[in-house]
Amino acid sequence: MGKVTFIASPFDVEHVIRIEPNCPATLLSLARRFPWPAHKTCGQGLCGACAVRIVFRDRERAPARVILSPDEKTILYRAGKLTDAEYRAADIPAHPAFWRLACQYVVEDEDILVFA
Repeated sequence: MGKVTFIASPFDVEHVIRIEPNCPATLLSLARRFPWPAHKTCGQGLCGACAVRIVFRDRERAPARVILSPDEKTILYRAGKLTDAEYRAADIPAHPAFWRLACQYVVEDEDILVFA
């Protein structure tokens, strides 16, 4: 069973959702259950307003590298979330935290922290 902990600044308010096996969902669909900053976005990966930092609690299960779709990479770059080098690279390091669009990231059986 996975667990997603949403942490919203500036007060570090936490919202925790447990993910049942074989019931994948996007971070955005999960975040919309709470008064969380990323819930007012286009939901289609076009605006970049739902950009979040993701940290795996279990470093052993965390991917070493993350591959972004060309569209997601462009949106994150335009939002200032990726460096020039990360934008040009085929993949980016997943440690310690990496940026994703909440509407594009599908959560499965993983234990992650999500920072707005």
